[in-house]
Amino acid sequence: MRFVLAGAVSALILGQAMASPPADGPELPVSEIEAALNGQYNVSDVAMATAVRGEDGEPVGIAAYAVPLDAVKAGDMAAFIAMVRMADSEDAGPEGLTEVILAVDEIAAGDYDAARAHLSANKQTPFTQSLADFVDAWIYALEGDLDAAIEMHRDMDANLPGLTADLSLAAMLEAAGRTEEALAVYEVMTPTRIEAPDHQFDPKGIMFGHVQMVIARRTLLLRRLGRIEEAQDVYRQLAEAEPEQAARYAAAIESLATGRGIDDEVLTPQKAFARAFADLSLALWQQRLIRNAMIGVRLDGLDEQRATMNQLALLIDPENEGLRENVIDQLQEQALFEGAAHVAQSAPEPTASLQISAAQSYLWAREPDAARAALDQALSLAEEDERLGIVAGAVGLHALLGDEDRSIELAGQAMELAQNPAEDAMAAALKAEILKQFGRLDESVEFARTAREIDDTHNRRMYLANVLGEAGQVDEGLLLIQRERLKRPNDPYMLNTLGYYLISHTDRLAEGYQILFRANNMARNDPYIADSLGWAYFKMGHIEDALRMIEISRARLAPQKHWEIEHHLGDLYWYTGEEDKAREAWETALDEFPPYKVAEELREKIENGLTEPAPERRTLPRVSLDEGETTQRKT
Repeated sequence: MRFVLAGAVSALILGQAMASPPADGPELPVSEIEAALNGQYNVSDVAMATAVRGEDGEPVGIAAYAVPLDAVKAGDMAAFIAMVRMADSEDAGPEGLTEVILAVDEIAAGDYDAARAHLSANKQTPFTQSLADFVDAWIYALEGDLDAAIEMHRDMDANLPGLTADLSLAAMLEAAGRTEEALAVYEVMTPTRIEAPDHQFDPKGIMFGHVQMVIARRTLLLRRLGRIEEAQDVYRQLAEAEPEQAARYAAAIESLATGRGIDDEVLTPQKAFARAFADLSLALWQQRLIRNAMIGVRLDGLDEQRATMNQLALLIDPENEGLRENVIDQLQEQALFEGAAHVAQSAPEPTASLQISAAQSYLWAREPDAARAALDQALSLAEEDERLGIVAGAVGLHALLGDEDRSIELAGQAMELAQNPAEDAMAAALKAEILKQFGRLDESVEFARTAREIDDTHNRRMYLANVLGEAGQVDEGLLLIQRERLKRPNDPYMLNTLGYYLISHTDRLAEGYQILFRANNMARNDPYIADSLGWAYFKMGHIEDALRMIEISRARLAPQKHWEIEHHLGDLYWYTGEEDKAREAWETALDEFPPYKVAEELREKIENGLTEPAPERRTLPRVSLDEGETTQRKT
């Protein structure tokens, strides 16, 4: 053993983190372990700034976490690195990352020799060799020897995934002031013909996202060099690929000239390294997504490697607000709301955007007072060129908090702040959504119409159709959806929209069921489409099938929850005689911020249950799938 823990309780707490440590190397002093248990970590100052603190203001200590990943989930990289350092084994962190984790913390502390010592032990496989060389090249850049860094980067093994090596080289060239070479790399990475995805499930989506990233970085560099017209011409390539998004792209192209909402900060080696490290994290994650999709396996839960690497990147550049927002999003997606709020609030300086993210996290963590306080701070911190976005974020969160007057007041401010058609449409749609949330449907329709008139895109048309249906103007809404379906025949969400509209607002249940069955067949892992199909089964009187599908929907969405899925489950549990489970599901739905009228309906159901009978059982129609054959008919 390389270390001896102080007491059996400590050994139990750290058992998983310190499994099978190697026998060689220096023995860790017991005093260091005891210190870590008390929150006194042997880590960089930058990592220490991430420490989660208790009510006494002191770090909680590694005993607060059963395994290192729990510290990552909490946004506590201080405790995480301390646990990895004490374990110092390949089992302590994500595969291939243990020594890199320790090296990055040494880099954050400015001890590049210690970082290289860790990297020298991280070359057992082609991937770990490439990863160590990648970080080592960036150490040269941080030391100021950018020419050597670039030479090493060009010579290193090309085992890095996706566009990582090219993006990293372009960032390094830019940080070195070799901007023409950086632009040449970006130009080579930009395809001559750009294809936008047809819908969310289109495989072209990942490649289009890569192209958007490359073009965004290329245009920002051109803008920093004062080559505004050239930057706008490059960005127009994206606009040509998505002509329907003309208003949004026009606003972006205009901002390249005005600088509104654009970060013009020079890319330093530190910032460039953090960005390159985060790019590597994204590429590795996408590689896993694609590999699993090919064998029909869905990635569930927090991606340990991606979460760890992104939070390590924040140690390199803690002021990187975009990266911090990405980390927050990852934690929120896994319902790790306390960790997300901590990451937002542990930034070196509070910003309006991070306070909005903190407010969102507090809201979902059921801390309304903290959410409102963060919203107040966000509005007070908002600078002029970001105020519209901050106000828009505050509108939605105040609506979910039930603050009707405040959210409508802020929605009016958003409309006054809008300065171009894209912003006008966004503000009108925001006002429509808030009015819909509080049951003011006729008013909502008018603002949804305005948004569509200004910016006639697929999303605006579908939103208008949805509001029309809820307001009782069913035929007009259906006509909009049917026209849109002709343009997007293979979009599962388009089919879901049409099918759910039919079963919710018309008596064309069989047709709605057939459409939703096809949508689910095209997107088998989507929780919302599964819920829609389940509700179609319910409308057709097939209660057991409905319950099966919507329980699948709930499982697919976990750990997140959605009020509509829980609402549907409550009804189904009631009709299957499970009244306690029904009320539990309705109460969960009520806690998930449903619209005002739905909330009233849920309170009534919790109090009195359901009085109307279940739908009469009907024979399910055959469903023709794209491949040709059909499902069997079920009575």
